[in-house]
Amino acid sequence: MKDSLKSNQNTLTQAELASQLKLINVAEIEILQAVLFVINTQYFQDKQYIEPALVCALLLNHIEVPSLYATSPRGYLKQQKEYNKRCQDNLQKNLLPWAIEQVLKQNRLRTLEKDVVMARNSAFKQSRTTSWREIKHGKHPKVGEHDIFDLLANLSLTNLIEGEVIADAYSHIQTDYANVSDRLDLSDVCALVLNHESVPTLYATNAKEYNQYKQSYLSTYQPRVRKVIRQVVNQVNLEGSEHSFSTHAKAKNQANTRNVKTWNNLPHNGSEA
Repeated sequence: MKDSLKSNQNTLTQAELASQLKLINVAEIEILQAVLFVINTQYFQDKQYIEPALVCALLLNHIEVPSLYATSPRGYLKQQKEYNKRCQDNLQKNLLPWAIEQVLKQNRLRTLEKDVVMARNSAFKQSRTTSWREIKHGKHPKVGEHDIFDLLANLSLTNLIEGEVIADAYSHIQTDYANVSDRLDLSDVCALVLNHESVPTLYATNAKEYNQYKQSYLSTYQPRVRKVIRQVVNQVNLEGSEHSFSTHAKAKNQANTRNVKTWNNLPHNGSEA
């Protein structure tokens, strides 16, 4: 965790937090690549009527598509294998054709709509592209001549839950774990929370959807998500996490005496970051 995240004062803005996190949903990358490939190769004549962000949102919000957040190169590869095992075939054969047909029926062309809410979230994503590339580590996936991370950063697509988790997890750590905040890596905490089976995905593609999802989150999901945050922060405090182990020798040595088996066996309640 960088020094600015160790402060006991809860003063960082959401944009500042986002720019310092090592956090990416591997499912986003895999699905965006699949969506762009299929649109370009199988729906070329209807391409102007199919906004990739709408297709991605339908898929990422689908109950059969898991969140697979990673915070490190090792975690990226693990979540990529998890994606291939759990949903790749179903997505390509069933879910992707269904989502594209849904968007074609709606016939709503909103290419990269830059209203205030989505422009702000795009700026957050652009500030994180460097960390995304570090997490991927090595050759970056491309669609045509375009880097997938650049495409993702400029896509009118954002998971409302992600921003809420980042803000609430940071606040909880600074308020209740200030004396050990240097051992609690915010990226790992957020990844474990966002991968938890009790935490939904709410991907929006414009300000109207974003604000609707925000009301739904506040009225339906916030208490549940905050409960998961408290559980995960406590778990990371007791067991450590990938980044805290690698950057703090003392924590790494102490981990040898802990029971950390659950950390590597969380396919349902939160995959390893």
